[in-house]
Amino acid sequence: MTRPLEQAVATIVCTFGEYAGRCGDKHKLCQAELKELLQNEMPTWTPMEFQECDYNKFMRVLDTDKDCEVDFAEYVRSLACLCLYCHEYFKDCPSDPPCSQ
Repeated sequence: MTRPLEQAVATIVCTFGEYAGRCGDKHKLCQAELKELLQNEMPTWTPMEFQECDYNKFMRVLDTDKDCEVDFAEYVRSLACLCLYCHEYFKDCPSDPPCSQ
């Protein structure tokens, strides 16, 4: 039986692969692919009022090597930052976990 953390890692890898390469390099996300990934895979975390300029800013933050694409390392770093943010947010909450097991 696959454990939740193993499933999470597989989901991270597979989700990147599902969206990367639609517009070119299969190992990177262009801005359109990143936008589609965020809208489809994180709809409750991506505000509906996000404007195109917001996606431009988000892309610039994630694209640390400034090649106008997000590679897997940049993608994973962004998810790690999101996990850190969530951990900080929930660490002073009651002992019930923020997600169901």
